[in-house]
Amino acid sequence: MKRVLVSILSDHLIPNYLFIKEMRGQFNELLFIDTPYVEERQIAAHLEQALGKEENSVPRVVVESDCYQDGLQTLEKANLSQDVYYMVNLTGGTKIMSLMVFDFFRKLNSSFFYIPIGKNTYCNIRDEQMLPLQYRISLKEYFTLYGLKFECDNRLLKDAQTTFHFFEKQKKLKFILSKEVIHAHRGATTEDKRYYSGAWFEEYVYLRIKQELALRDPYIAMSLKIYRNDLVRNDNEIDVAFMHDNTLHIIECKVSMNGYGKEPQQVIESYLYKLAAISKDFGLVVRPYIFTLHRMEKLSESSLANIQKRMKILGIRNIVEGKQLSNPKIVF
Repeated sequence: MKRVLVSILSDHLIPNYLFIKEMRGQFNELLFIDTPYVEERQIAAHLEQALGKEENSVPRVVVESDCYQDGLQTLEKANLSQDVYYMVNLTGGTKIMSLMVFDFFRKLNSSFFYIPIGKNTYCNIRDEQMLPLQYRISLKEYFTLYGLKFECDNRLLKDAQTTFHFFEKQKKLKFILSKEVIHAHRGATTEDKRYYSGAWFEEYVYLRIKQELALRDPYIAMSLKIYRNDLVRNDNEIDVAFMHDNTLHIIECKVSMNGYGKEPQQVIESYLYKLAAISKDFGLVVRPYIFTLHRMEKLSESSLANIQKRMKILGIRNIVEGKQLSNPKIVF
């Protein structure tokens, strides 16, 4: 019997995509249930693109997101085949949409599934069995699902060993920055100026995470430029981004938090707000961090308390400083 996988679409397509990829080989066709809002914003096209399908190639039924009875009637009028087996992913859309889809398909030969947000599991609702998701999303897949493109530059200015040794030098100095960093503008070459001005720290963070989490190139990148509509003007820039357990992590790398005419607390808070604003474009579960060699212990207790308060409000996971980077493993 032919199998059709049904997805309810909304702004956030990660659960839809994960389930489709997890079930690959177990269905013959796809069916999207979406809304006029989803159609207008071409959200279904993002999912098709991530799946490597032509735009508008997947059949869809368009319902109103908050009209239960009208939605049921629309599904009835769609004349969906009763001679197939439906695998229905109830994740996505509004609660009204999930209810209407469940009520409609339970009269047919169907099974129902749900993916809890932020967990790498899915549930077969009928037997209440929780199963692990084996599929892992790459950075390209993730950004495509949000209608975004990115360019990155993973080329190293100096080899990894040099960069790790340079971090150890800062560590031995107890993160009182060495003369190469302080006088970066006097570097012998343009490459040296760029490297010691901060690129070395970005490369260190990139290499350290890639090594510790054993991430392959599709899952981590640095110096990302994010584009929404075209490749002419980028909307945002990210120092390091990586996917781990299907969650996007983004990192702002700052060697120092000293700013001309500003207190460190002001500089730190400006980065927190910038990071929070960027994160809003990238889904419901994003983990933003600041990595720095600034000696945070030099800040007053009141400044540290205010920064922690701002982080909690803005959803910033952590400020990872030199002492934490000196540990054998970074805790995410």
